Amino acid sequence: MIPSAFFYFTSVYPTIERAPSRLFLRLTLLLGGCFAVLSIASNLIIYDVAVETVGVSRRVGALYPAFAVYFVATWCIALYILIDKWRRSRGIARAQLQYVVAGIIVGLAGGISTNLILPLITGESTYSRVGPYFTLAYVALVGHAIIRHRLMDLRLFVHRGLTLAFAIIVSALPAGLLVAAFWPRLLTHLDTRELALVLGAIAIVTVLIPITRDVANRLLDRYVYRTHANYRRTVREASQMLTRVLQLKKLLAFISTTVVRSTAAEGVAVYLREDGVFRCAIAEKPKDVEHFAAPARAPGEVIAALETAQEPIVTDEVARERDAAAVALCEQLTQANWALLLPVLSEDTLIAMIAVGPKLSGDAFYQEDLDLLMTLANQAGIAIKNAQLYAAVVVANEYLENIVATLESGVVAVNAGGQIAMFNRAAEHLTGLAAEHAKSAGVTVLPACLGNPLRATVEDGQPRTQPEVDLPTADGRASRPIICTTSPVRDPGGAVLGAVVVFSDLTPLKELEVERRRAERLAYFQALASGIAHEIKNPLVAIKTFVQLLPRRRDDARFLEEFGRISTREIERMQRLVDRLQTLSRPAGGPRSPIDVRLPLTDALEFLQPALDEKSLATTKTLGTEPCLVLGNQAELEQLFLNLLLNAREATPDGGTVSIELTRSEGQVTVAVCDTGPGIPPELLERVLEPFFTTKPRGSGLGLAISAGIAQAHGARLRAGNREGSGAIFTVEFPLVSVVTPVVA
Repeated sequence: MIPSAFFYFTSVYPTIERAPSRLFLRLTLLLGGCFAVLSIASNLIIYDVAVETVGVSRRVGALYPAFAVYFVATWCIALYILIDKWRRSRGIARAQLQYVVAGIIVGLAGGISTNLILPLITGESTYSRVGPYFTLAYVALVGHAIIRHRLMDLRLFVHRGLTLAFAIIVSALPAGLLVAAFWPRLLTHLDTRELALVLGAIAIVTVLIPITRDVANRLLDRYVYRTHANYRRTVREASQMLTRVLQLKKLLAFISTTVVRSTAAEGVAVYLREDGVFRCAIAEKPKDVEHFAAPARAPGEVIAALETAQEPIVTDEVARERDAAAVALCEQLTQANWALLLPVLSEDTLIAMIAVGPKLSGDAFYQEDLDLLMTLANQAGIAIKNAQLYAAVVVANEYLENIVATLESGVVAVNAGGQIAMFNRAAEHLTGLAAEHAKSAGVTVLPACLGNPLRATVEDGQPRTQPEVDLPTADGRASRPIICTTSPVRDPGGAVLGAVVVFSDLTPLKELEVERRRAERLAYFQALASGIAHEIKNPLVAIKTFVQLLPRRRDDARFLEEFGRISTREIERMQRLVDRLQTLSRPAGGPRSPIDVRLPLTDALEFLQPALDEKSLATTKTLGTEPCLVLGNQAELEQLFLNLLLNAREATPDGGTVSIELTRSEGQVTVAVCDTGPGIPPELLERVLEPFFTTKPRGSGLGLAISAGIAQAHGARLRAGNREGSGAIFTVEFPLVSVVTPVVA
């Protein structure tokens, strides 16, 4: 039955093959069964079997050659199938099959030769007793494949005591051989030399036994993947490495390598927490191990159990528990072939997990293993956290360097000792100093306008701003205006670690301001010239018309009377225009003294009251009881308020209301003149204070412009706006002065 059983084995191991067909397999099984029955029940195969002193003797029947052909042919076909599977396999499967094939070839070829081929040729079974011993080679090769290559997914556990006992036996072989050699002589009397020789041999054997035992024990432990980790040396080397390495990838590689080397495990996978998910950062396993899984994400049940326990989880211990959670966890661990889980904690928080496969030796994880691995995991927790923080700092510094490098403002950072830590390209351009030179020389190399505020900020921790200072060029022959701001750099405890200065070149802004002012002046003069031309053109047209008609109508008394009247009126009109232009050009030429702003405001209102009553306008005023002193001129301020009230009267329809409100706040007083007219169109709000701008049919457009000039001369600001509902509001904001008694100009 050996050929058919071997045939069936090769057809299903390691994978099931479609060829040969099931019919062919059944046929070989049927033939093997027939030959077995015939060999027992008839003389057609063998008969007259006897054991003699020279060996086994038997006589063969008529079907013995057919049995031999069947045996050899079936074995060759099965062997061909197995070799073909080995040829097509890869990796660990190929390594496993090559030992199986070698064992089958040696074992069965030797047995077939001694027990089938030679008796068939010679007719004698002289060497039949040797045939079964060839199976020892087959067992040895298959056992080697099981121990070293996990043949058929078997994990053979070789107990440490067994390897030690075998090592002792091997080391005692020399003594045994000596005793065997001298055994006959030891039964009789020994002379002196023989006794000395025996004693010397015993001494030599006594010395050699521990050495040979240790060497054999080490070789056997290495063969069965058993390790003897040096706890102190491993911890010392790990401490040195974990405190020195800051690169996360290199750190994880060291951790996995150390775990594999100290335990001879089938594999190690390190999972890191990223955004609440544990992802595989690195996995390591021997080349001939295929059944250690390292999924991209750690199973949620495993992480939950590890976060709850916060201590090592051993699969063998979980398997002993019977609750549903433990059974589910055990299935997850067994499916991934994880024998041990190590938590990596930082501040009692799980930041990583180390999954360790079973030991290649088949040993369990003993307490000394767990102590060593947890010591490594605890140190790894600190090292991983430091590496992550270091990586975050590196990325932040890279971002900061890129951002600062693109700034057009100069940025210089110094530490508490005055050493320059940052010096961007804009700072190089503005100061004319090279970054490397500045960093090596320190803050003393900086110009005084930068170095002095930096040192002061480092000393007292106070920020400073210099709106405009002169930064000398590198050769000292020229300078450029800059705005400079310094800020302290503090640690979480508030201690000053350094300071940063940011400075910008104001030269382009000043040039732009000059151009803007030039453009504004040009636009102002253009508007002024246009307004003057418009205001003078109408009177000149009237006068020119009468002058052209004068030669023909000089005798017309009525014409001459009208000519004189109209010419005088238009000339007076031009005179008023010139007077107002003079006021606009010199809006504030009078003396300045502290004055209660309520006085000119009341005088202007009293002067204009008849004109307000003429249109039936109601007036309200809220001036308060306390003096509001400003530095100004009585007449000019009265002119200012008179213009604002006239503007409100003209904008308010009959029966409307003109309001005056005076409010006082810290450091300033505000006068508001309000009306109930249609208000100012929003698109015209920015132009109402320009000269010659007016929406009135006969207005000159100079009243509000003169008022704005008077306000500016008094350090005040005139604003135009619209009230909620309807009507316009003009406000004048004056700075207050501290004088006990108001002085009226």
